[in-house]
Amino acid sequence: MIKLFRKIRKNLLAEGKKVKYLKYALGEIVLVVIGILIALQINNWNDERKSNIENIKFLSNLRDEIALDTLALVEIIPYYEGINEDLIKTLQYLREPTDINQEKREIVSRALVNFAILTPVFKNIEKNNSKLSEGVLININNELNSKFQQYLDYVKSSSEKANKFGESLQLMAINDVHTHVDLDFVFSDRLIADFNFEELKNSRLVKNDINKSIRFRGIYIKWMKEEKIKAIELLNLLVKELK
Repeated sequence: MIKLFRKIRKNLLAEGKKVKYLKYALGEIVLVVIGILIALQINNWNDERKSNIENIKFLSNLRDEIALDTLALVEIIPYYEGINEDLIKTLQYLREPTDINQEKREIVSRALVNFAILTPVFKNIEKNNSKLSEGVLININNELNSKFQQYLDYVKSSSEKANKFGESLQLMAINDVHTHVDLDFVFSDRLIADFNFEELKNSRLVKNDINKSIRFRGIYIKWMKEEKIKAIELLNLLVKELK
């Protein structure tokens, strides 16, 4: 092709057709420019296609990780509610004038073992921190990015407070509650608490600590329910964006 163009130019010059030569040269330049523009367009299209593939992959991972965190919340909320139910029953038993039967004793034992359990749910979402810090999400969908940042701020705040609650309960368990309890493993897999019921009834400190445990866990349960609502809203937005 290049040899053909050269031959045409040479013939035009040889024949003294300068005007035609200039027109031809201009046309050749236009063709080259068009070729370059087409090549750039193809390259831009290819880059955009690759970027779209990466964005879809990122959004899919984000959706899956939020879904995993939501499932974790669905499982742990009733678990924490069950611990609080045992602790509430324990307080009721401690106020009763009579001794407790074996069934109630097992509930109290379980409540004392679980007294200090309060840990924030593991966040799979943190796996995408590097991508999020690069501002990838805001370039995809500004509304989605805004909702997601609100979700992250809420999760971070509630997790930090829950950690403090958990640390306080651990100290109460060590210093107050478990000083009245003998902890032991049954068949090396299940922890039980043996206790003197009258001793527990006479300890105002233990009863106050149980009340705090119920309150701290109840607050975090409320936060987790709010977090679950926000997570479901985000999942709906992500599903919409991926369509």
